[in-house]
Amino acid sequence: MGAGAVYKFLMSVDARGSGRYLDNAKLRMRRRIYAWADDAFDSSGIGRALIHREDRGDGFIAAVDARVPPAQLIGPWLAELYQGLRDGNEELSTPLGLRVGMHVGPVQHDDDGMAGEAVDQVCRLADSDITRDVLAHSGRDLVCVVSDSLYLAVVKHGGRFMEPSTYRPARLMLKEGPVTAWFHIPGETRPAVPGDATFGKLRGADAAPGPRRAFGPSTDPQDGGEPQAVSRARDIPGGWSRASRDGAGDDSVLEAAPDDTEADRDREGARVEVHAEGDSIFVDRGDFRYGTTHFGGRHTTPPRGDR
Repeated sequence: MGAGAVYKFLMSVDARGSGRYLDNAKLRMRRRIYAWADDAFDSSGIGRALIHREDRGDGFIAAVDARVPPAQLIGPWLAELYQGLRDGNEELSTPLGLRVGMHVGPVQHDDDGMAGEAVDQVCRLADSDITRDVLAHSGRDLVCVVSDSLYLAVVKHGGRFMEPSTYRPARLMLKEGPVTAWFHIPGETRPAVPGDATFGKLRGADAAPGPRRAFGPSTDPQDGGEPQAVSRARDIPGGWSRASRDGAGDDSVLEAAPDDTEADRDREGARVEVHAEGDSIFVDRGDFRYGTTHFGGRHTTPPRGDR
């Protein structure tokens, strides 16, 4: 921690699928996000003078003064944001979705803004692949992901609009290494996270973005903390819906198999071609292997029976 760093509550608010918006639409999107966030601050009694906010194009990052109790932000502020988002989306043909990361840590300020490891972490939480997938699989328009330290210090004790049982843990692979984070979907009593048997059942409007590269097993005590099946159905065409972790760390491999339908069983003995181009993966048929960090080129892999 730098000598001039001060502990603050940090939040990162990102828009879902912002890359699909044209420039004018992005401006309207950003105005809506700011309006909903500001209304939530006002409704939850948090003065603007206590907030330092920096624009991120498709959202913002904010540092809130330590005089504001974290529970006031995790509880009432998030509840007000959710209500504003629900009301606003009723007027939109394509609902706007938000990912909100929350963390507490030391922040340093200079003339150009704020910096620090805590700032980096809250941004990575909101932007992580798993956070995007939890939102997509929920069928909702808002996901909140809080750091493990914030959950243990504040959320687990409960409070107004803050029910610990509605938060689920999962492991995330960030640039700095693996971390545990806790996910909350307003309006759901138990959000689905990687490792749940139902995680591959897509319900959201965001079921078609490009593939996500890093899934982590659920660490929920109710799941025994053991690696479970990890779904990538929305990433792979043709109805593939089951995958399991076959390794560990950066060299880990995911093995996926098609749904066990009659048509799939008829394809036994066929070969499969996996072709990665940029953020797209094309799978012809059969089951396959690919490295989570080694996409690219064309690969032909025999089905399970020929290995």
